[in-house]
Amino acid sequence: MTSHPLPSAADLSPEAIALLEKARMSRAAMDDAARDTATASDELRRYAKFSRPGQPSAHIVQLRQRQATARMDSARSKQAFLQAAQGFVRAAGLVVPARVSLESFVLGWISATSDRHTA
Repeated sequence: MTSHPLPSAADLSPEAIALLEKARMSRAAMDDAARDTATASDELRRYAKFSRPGQPSAHIVQLRQRQATARMDSARSKQAFLQAAQGFVRAAGLVVPARVSLESFVLGWISATSDRHTA
């Protein structure tokens, strides 16, 4: 198995840098949406456990709507991340190794470049 060295962030084109930044922002949005989904689900479970059978209360309905919105936000942010990641890989001229997902490859790149910037 041949390991190709990754180009440094300084070697990237302005387009690749912009797409990498978009991927970073989309990843942060994914994390926020996942947190919102988990919070809404926890609240819904907590209140639904003690609800009476039959017509759900207005509060339960609002919690379900909030959970659905959080799930849609999560799906949108994941799609935006994958689109930005694909564009970044293409613009940077990188090749995603076999048996490595695009998401994990780009997340590895993001963590490697952010470690260099913080060190």
